[in-house]
Amino acid sequence: MTPDAAPRAAANPLAMRLATAFGLGYAPVAPGTVGSLVAVVFFVPILFRVESVVVQAAYLFVLVALALAGRWSVEAALPHWGKADPQAIVIDEILGQWLAYGGLMLAQVLNPTANVAGAGWKYLLTGFILFRVLDVMKPFPIRRSERLPGAAGVLLDDVLAGAYTGLGLLLLVRSGWLA
Repeated sequence: MTPDAAPRAAANPLAMRLATAFGLGYAPVAPGTVGSLVAVVFFVPILFRVESVVVQAAYLFVLVALALAGRWSVEAALPHWGKADPQAIVIDEILGQWLAYGGLMLAQVLNPTANVAGAGWKYLLTGFILFRVLDVMKPFPIRRSERLPGAAGVLLDDVLAGAYTGLGLLLLVRSGWLA
C-alpha cells in the first residue's frame, strides 16, 4: 500500500453480500446488467399470476424489503470501497428493475378484468431494455439524484429509472402496444 492510500474500511460481511447480490456485482462484464437480469428472472413467476391479490401483496413486500435491505447494506458497504457508487454494488439495479415491473401491477389493479400478463416475454424484454437505457442515459432528474450522499445517491438513480420505466410500461400496456 502506498503511503497516501487510505486503508479500506472493514465492512459488515452480510452488508457486502446483500449490496453485491451475493457476489453478482463482481461479474467481470456489466455487473449492473447482470443484476437487472436477476431481477427479471425473479419476476417471471409473478408475471403469470399478476391478477392474484396475494401475488400483488407479495410483490409489494419484496419491493419494500429490497428497498430497506438496499439502504442498509449500501450504507454499511460503501466505506469498504471509498467511492460514491462502486460497480460491485448491484442491489440498486435489482431494486430499480423490480420497481420497473410495478407498471404491470398497477395496470392490473386499474383494470382487474384485463389480462395484462398476456404481453409475457415482450413485457419483460421491454422493461429490461427501457430500464437499462434510462439507467445509463440518466435523464433529468436521475443524474442529479446521484449527487446525494451515501446510500441515497446510489439507490435513488435506479429507483427513479425504475419508476420512469414502470410508468412507460403502464402506458404501453394501457395503450395496447404491449398486448
